[in-house]
Parts: sequence; structure tokens; C-alpha cells
Amino acid sequence: MHPRRAVALAIAFLPLIVPAQARAWQEAHELGQDFVVRVEGTGVASIEDKVRWRVVRGPLKSLDFGNLDIDRFRDPSVTVTAEDGRALAAHLVRQDSRTFRVVIDEPHAPVRGVFAFDLRWQTDLVASQALAKDGASFRLAWVEPAAIDGFDGARTVFDVPAAADPPQAIVPETGLVDEGAVASLRRDPGRDVLELTRPHVAHGEAVAWTLRLDPRAFAPLTASLPVEAAPAPVEEEDRTRAAGLLAGFLVLAAAFAALVATKARAFAAVSAARGARARALLPLPDALRAVSAGGALAAGVALQSLGSQPRPTLGGLLVALAALAAAQRPPSSRPRVRGPGRWLVLRPAEAFSDFRDRCHGNDLAKGAWLDAGTVPGRLALSAVIAAVAAAVVVLARFASEGAWILAMDAGVLLPLWMTGSVTQLPPYGSGAVAPWLVRAFRRLRATPGLRAAPWGRLALDGAIDEVRVLVLPRACMPGVVGIEVGQAWCSTPVGWASVPELLVRVTDGSAAAAKLAQMTSTLKESVFVGRKPDERVVRLVPRGPAASDAVALARAVASELAERRAVTMSTVGTTPSAGATSDAHSPSRSPSPSPAFDGEDRRGRPCARAGLAPNVLEPRVSAHGA
Repeated sequence: MHPRRAVALAIAFLPLIVPAQARAWQEAHELGQDFVVRVEGTGVASIEDKVRWRVVRGPLKSLDFGNLDIDRFRDPSVTVTAEDGRALAAHLVRQDSRTFRVVIDEPHAPVRGVFAFDLRWQTDLVASQALAKDGASFRLAWVEPAAIDGFDGARTVFDVPAAADPPQAIVPETGLVDEGAVASLRRDPGRDVLELTRPHVAHGEAVAWTLRLDPRAFAPLTASLPVEAAPAPVEEEDRTRAAGLLAGFLVLAAAFAALVATKARAFAAVSAARGARARALLPLPDALRAVSAGGALAAGVALQSLGSQPRPTLGGLLVALAALAAAQRPPSSRPRVRGPGRWLVLRPAEAFSDFRDRCHGNDLAKGAWLDAGTVPGRLALSAVIAAVAAAVVVLARFASEGAWILAMDAGVLLPLWMTGSVTQLPPYGSGAVAPWLVRAFRRLRATPGLRAAPWGRLALDGAIDEVRVLVLPRACMPGVVGIEVGQAWCSTPVGWASVPELLVRVTDGSAAAAKLAQMTSTLKESVFVGRKPDERVVRLVPRGPAASDAVALARAVASELAERRAVTMSTVGTTPSAGATSDAHSPSRSPSPSPAFDGEDRRGRPCARAGLAPNVLEPRVSAHGA
């Protein structure tokens, strides 16, 4: 069979396969509902609900009504009236305590048209707490079932016993008369009838009314209600507990203020030693700032946890203010012009002493344990985090809200450890060493075929104001002065950061200069005069800021500048440029002085290192003793 014919035949027989229930569909919409609530003096109400439905596609055999407080049916029969006046028989079936179903008994159920359902039942308003005493009057709260479809003109009629004061619709939150309600009052002999109209009811909305009723209309009910007990005497406030809380908050304020003051003094001292000026985030004197931080923290915690109505928002703002008062800004400083000095090979313990001092917090002296950039500071911060976490876990078993407050308010301690750190101090003129430079030195020293040593600049006062790593191949090309791995410092919004750079020093007109000119034709470089008139320096920048990038670039440059020939050839007397060739291939040669041989190549033959004294990579005397 052709596929098209098979598909057409399947579609033709599909109505015979699908069950009848699946083929039939119903559509009905709610047009409106009117309630008549007749309240007796005993609090029992008789409700009549008139609901109008439009049946678009039938047959309509039943309807479900929910969210109704039904004690007993007043009239088990239900009247269903069509728009032409024809009456249909129906009855009520209770589903649960608040839901019942209207089942139409006619053999031919409504197929289309408008039908009105008249339902009646009774309920005890006092038992359901819909009618309760409110001071000197009674309050009636009435909520109708939610509208299945939106409709216009929801009418509710309250028929209550007559009294001196008529019933009034009020606003439940304030108790004032609802001026926006569309109300109509009719006072008959013995009864007061209040009609309330809602112009429009949205889909899913439940109409709700609140009435104020005269208690004299419910005289039998008032006599049966129990006499209200006299209010209990107000207990005297526990002064011991109040004094303990006050003392605790004072201790909290004093402790936090002491921490802020300690951190401020330590950071101001070390900043002054580096030629900088410490600054706080809030421009206040240190004493006033410490007092403000402690007071704001104590007041914020008190507002969050005390009182019959805590104020967590205001308390959180005060805690945030305390954190701002404890925070430090990067110190302000100006670059200093350093004086003359000399470069020497240093011992690793001597060159990297500043790095160890920073790690152990020797710069901050007594405030080192409040700096996350030092080892004592990291240990102290870890201990504080562990203590706070344990306290939160224990407190969560007794008061979950208190545990959340403690966890959030503990963040006020972070500015003490995360700001005002040694990483924010200016590095120039201090011999500061970045951690990546120490790692780079260790990797280069362990590289076969390379010699690496700390290379420091000794000022006239005996202080080391800059540290680099000097790298040389064990057998180097003529004219190589040295490869220096240094650190370029740059200022950031949160402190100082260092990026690696390589300074390749060669003698002008040497074979190393020509080779370096060929190498740097595709790299980012900057050529300038070195420490001597005949020395040229090429600045190379690694692709990344990591120590591995600097090590890879240093190894590559050292490999290119290593001597690979058995016999050292003389260099061209002119200054090499990018793309220049060696003197072996130059058409014209000019005599040049022979270099000083102070090393050996891989075959044990002399190797020229212009400008370097013998054993330049061997440690000299102590730099501080020079």
C-alpha cells in the first residue's frame, strides 16, 4: 500500500479508535453570583447562593463548588432554572468539609444556554470564628468562593437583626468605614438589610467583606459568651537581664574598636616606613573611626536581635557601616628617585629576606596577625572562620534566625584582614620581592645548562632596593652580558601587582647583539642603552604574568644565546640591527679587540663574556657589609 493512502486511511478511522469520552468536550463560563446571608441573633446564618453559568458546549451534568463553610444544608434540593424559565431538577452531593457538587437529575442535561443555580445552606458563624467580638462591637468576616471566570456585578446582601447602630462595611486593617464600598442600607421592622456590590471580580479573585455590627443585635449570643478575663498585670522588667545585655554590647563595641585601632596603628607605622601615608575608607581620625566602628556594630546587633519587633534592615545597615569604618584604602605615596648604587650577586637567603619577612608579617610588627597577606594573619583568619562556623552550627539548634544573623554579621571582621595588607604597600625602594620571582629563581637554578643567581642593587646606605634573577648559559655566545629576570610593578585599585620582564644585556656590535636582533624581530621589545656606553639592553615581556611564562622565556633566550661553535669568531664592529648577519658572512670586516676569556664552553674551550668579571655568578661578600 502506498504510504499516503495508509496515512489517509489511519486518519479516517481515528474517530472510531478514540474513546467517546475523549471525543466529547465541554465549555462553560461563570457569569456572576449573588449571595444573601441572613444572620440570626444566635450567630447561625442561612446562605442563599445564586450562580449564573453560560453553557457553550454541553452536556453539563455537574458543577463543583468549593471554599464554603457548610454545617448543614438548609434545603438539600437545588433549583436549576434555564433562561426560558424552564426548571431542571438537581441535588447536592457533599465531597468534603468545604466542597460539594451539584448533580443535574434531568435525563437531557443542558447543552447550551444560560442557567441559574439556586443553592441554600446554613453555617454557624461563631463556631467558624467568622463572627467575633471586637471591642464593644461585633465583627463579621465574610469570604465568598473564588471566581472561576471574571465577571461584573457581584452582589452580597447581609440581613441582620435590627439594632440602634446599622451595619457598616469597614476596612479590616484599620477598622475605619470603607468609603469605597458600593453599599445600600434598608432598615425594615426588626431587620437591617445591607446590600454591597463589587463592580468587577477578576479571575481567581474571592470577594471578601468585613462588617461592624451592633452588639445589641446579638443579645442572646452576648449572654452566652464567657466573661472576658481581666488583663494580667504587667510583669516588672528583669533588670539583671537588661544589665547583662548592656554589658555584653559594651564589651562587643570595645573589642571591635580595639581591633580597628590596633590595625590602624600597625598599618600607619609600616606605611610611614615605606614613605607612604595610610588612609582609611572613611576620612575620620583613627580614634574616632574605631569608636564609630564599635558603636555601630553593637547598635546593629542590638536592633537585629532585641525588642518585641526587631529591625533587621536598620541593624544590617549599622553593621555595614561598622565594616566600612574598619576598612583601609591603599596608602598614598609618590615614587622616589633612588640614588647611585651597584649591582652584586647575592645569596638567596639575603636576597629573598624581604619575601620571608612579608610572609611572616615582620613588616606589620604587632599587627601581622590582622593581615591575611602574612602567615600569622592567614592562621588567625582561619581560626576566626572556624570559630564562627562552630558557633553558627550550635546556635542553629536553638534559634535559626540567630544563626543567620551571626553568620551575616561576622562579615564585619573581613575588612580587618583583607584591607590594610602588605600587598598594598609601595614596592619601590624597599627591595620587595614578588612570590612568583622566588618560584622563577628556583626553577631556573634547577635547569641544566643554566646558571642563575639573585642579582641585587646595593644602595649607598647598604640597603637592597631592587632584586632580580641573573641568568647565563654555561657556554654563552660572545657579547652576552646577562639575562635579568625582573619585576615591573604597577598600581591597582586594591594594591600593587608585579608582572615579569626580561632585560637581555649584550655588547654593542657583538655576535650576541646580532643574534638578539634576529630573535626580537617578532617579539615585543624595547631597546635602550645599558649601564655602559657600549651596552645595549632589550626588554622582553612574557606572554603571561605567571612565573612559568617568565621561566619559559628566559630558557628560550638563554638557549638562543648559548655558544654552539667550537671556535669563537670575532664580531662585526658596527652596531647590529634587526635582520643583521654574523661577521662570518659579512662582506667587509673591521678588526675588533679580542674579548676577555673568563669562562669555558661545553667542550672546555674559552668563552668570552664581555663586561663580566670572573666568577660573576659566585656570591660576593654580604651586601649589608659592603
